[in-house]
Amino acid sequence: MFILLVVGLVGIGVALALFLPAKVLGAEEPPRPVTATVVESGSCGSGMDTVEWDADGQKKQAKLDGCGHTKGETVEIINTGGEMVSSAASLPAGLPVGRRLTALLLCMAALAGGFYAFLFRYAPLRAPAVMPTPRRAGSPS
Repeated sequence: MFILLVVGLVGIGVALALFLPAKVLGAEEPPRPVTATVVESGSCGSGMDTVEWDADGQKKQAKLDGCGHTKGETVEIINTGGEMVSSAASLPAGLPVGRRLTALLLCMAALAGGFYAFLFRYAPLRAPAVMPTPRRAGSPS
């Protein structure tokens, strides 16, 4: 009975960790998209576009990891702090639930395997391999 309690509590704990916000678990906040304006358009064969955006009252320019935008067009970008910025549309949206789900399934598989090994090793009631034949009343023993 103790094993079932442990399996249940660990399963509930891992499920809570799966559905808690990433910020509670110590994950970094994803970068926020910023609206930028294309100031120089580069052809897709030879260069990249240059964008400009407002960062805390200062105008900043950087190369956009993309091409083919027209001059004056506004695009959503993600500034990672380097000399190049990425388009916000190229980054995955939402929380990385795949890793959490993988961890949950791995934990549950390990617990199920351990519980199966426990049952195999310490089975409470084992039936005999060969059932004894009933004795007849008149036969010698």
